[in-house]
Amino acid sequence: MIETVVATADDLAAWAAEATPFDGFLTPFGGFDVPELSEVGRVDALVALQRLRSWIDAQEARLFAATVAADGEKGFALDEIGCALRLSAGVVAERAHVGTELVDRLPATLAMLESGAITGRHAQALVDAVSLLDAGIATRVEQRVLSGAAEQTPAAFRRSVRRAVASCDAAGVEERHERAMIDRRVCVTPTNDGMAELWALLPADGAASLLAALNGVAGRRVAGDERTAGQRRADALVGLAAQQLTDPSLPAWQGRRPAVQVTVAATTLLGMDDEPAELDGFGPLPASIARAIAADPSGTWQRLLTDPVGQLVDCSRRYRPAAPLAEFVMARDRTCRFPRCPRPARRTELDHQIPWEDGGTTTADNLECLCSRHHHLKHQLIR
Repeated sequence: MIETVVATADDLAAWAAEATPFDGFLTPFGGFDVPELSEVGRVDALVALQRLRSWIDAQEARLFAATVAADGEKGFALDEIGCALRLSAGVVAERAHVGTELVDRLPATLAMLESGAITGRHAQALVDAVSLLDAGIATRVEQRVLSGAAEQTPAAFRRSVRRAVASCDAAGVEERHERAMIDRRVCVTPTNDGMAELWALLPADGAASLLAALNGVAGRRVAGDERTAGQRRADALVGLAAQQLTDPSLPAWQGRRPAVQVTVAATTLLGMDDEPAELDGFGPLPASIARAIAADPSGTWQRLLTDPVGQLVDCSRRYRPAAPLAEFVMARDRTCRFPRCPRPARRTELDHQIPWEDGGTTTADNLECLCSRHHHLKHQLIR
């Protein structure tokens, strides 16, 4: 007699969580092997996989929404999910939010996702746009944009959603824009290979003005310029910023005009080695860039020059010497440089032999230790 085993939904889920995935593709009509597919067949298979992925995203949304509804005020179920899926609390919370929005407020969007007509990126775009809207307005936005969603890329769909929100909630858009303006900012993140990423949150009209300016500057092509349009825009942005740093009306920081600080070994500048320089706040720079900075006449850069063992010996046009340079000068002089003055160097003042206002530099060969009395005496005699 054949015994029939009836599995509960929980039994099936437990089996699926541990089962070995199938080898190759599996469709509702069976499996197929990739090597046997023609070019057209591969495209069809990718379409099938995208529809399957959309269906999976819809099931995930339903599961997260059900979890949130069942968990109530406790909130521990999401922590358990995070452990099981090896996801951070923030990622789990975001997926739970998307699932709840789709199930509770955007059922038509969830149905299209489940059918494979749209992707998870389409659904995410709509959730992001309507999360702060009243339920009625969210429904109107959904109704306005879904009719054409299946034929749109996620980016085009997101633009349609923005237009629909602006039309259905004009007053709310104005209010949210005022709040969003508080968060405008510019951030820079160092990356590898002497590069960095610049990110800015700007009002749309301000961003448009910035892009127009960059396009205008980048449009000045000369014969032999082989840079791409993107490269010219990037260089134009840096050029605009460097131009602003030469403005004498900029507020002074610590008695000097804003500048960018770079530390470089003297041996590197002389071409004796190719040790990287150090850009303040960013990290290492290739030696070629360090040499170019050293030759830059704009005054944008503050060069900190070190000896072969890393001792700072030149602060470029910085008035007050940095601590390593001050330590070096005091160790060298040992006492006040006035003849026969025994005052220990650590109890003296650092003086520019060629005065700062006359073009003197803050370098080891232009600094000397003078006690307060002899420092003042020197300046009285100069006057």
